[in-house]
Amino acid sequence: MPKAILFYDEKKIFFFDNKTNQPLIEPLQIDSFNKFVSGRLSNLIQSNVIDKGMEIAAVIFDSRDGLLLPNELYNPEKREEFYKLNYSLIPPGKIIKEQQISTINATLIYSCKQWFHDFFNDNFKDTPILNSSSLYLKKCLSDRDFKDLHIIIKRDTFDIIKFKNNALLSYNSIEYTSTNDIIYFLIGHLEKMKLEKPEIHITGNTVKLKEIETITNRMDSLKKYSYRYHADTNLFDLIP
Repeated sequence: MPKAILFYDEKKIFFFDNKTNQPLIEPLQIDSFNKFVSGRLSNLIQSNVIDKGMEIAAVIFDSRDGLLLPNELYNPEKREEFYKLNYSLIPPGKIIKEQQISTINATLIYSCKQWFHDFFNDNFKDTPILNSSSLYLKKCLSDRDFKDLHIIIKRDTFDIIKFKNNALLSYNSIEYTSTNDIIYFLIGHLEKMKLEKPEIHITGNTVKLKEIETITNRMDSLKKYSYRYHADTNLFDLIP
């Protein structure tokens, strides 16, 4: 059966076809959730996915935060407390969820829009709801793509994943307002790692990648490193 993926970046919901990775329809802008939006979303899924003989393979979303914890230190009953130790407050209208990263015996906890989780959990119980950061991290680990530094650029945040001796060293999710913010953190992390010729893998949309490539080529402190730029991956490639 043909499949579709729904992707949510906390502003819009996108509908993608698995064969072409092309959008099925224009994205649905969601500034606030109410009964009208719920009905509109249900109708769009019915007419553009289900009525066309397709099924939803997964619902994937970007979170604005993320905290990776070793399972030996993590207690799922205190998920919110762990989150607040790092972020102080749970954002209004959000709940704290988790996904297992079994390869490294760790758990990723993050915030998720309450309406988003409830809508898909209530209406599409058998459809997995997946965090994009956990999918990228799992793919790096399963592919053994152990570049020294991975940067995954999202709409308002970016993830930095660091490896050392083919093992995960650290994971951070950071908010940004401009490409310069990403460059600032890139320089800081490279200085801390103290590697002679680190390999850096950067994933994001083509505009952001071009901006970063232009800056790194101009800066003496950055142009000596090895970069690999990768435009946004087909979401279906991320699903295990």
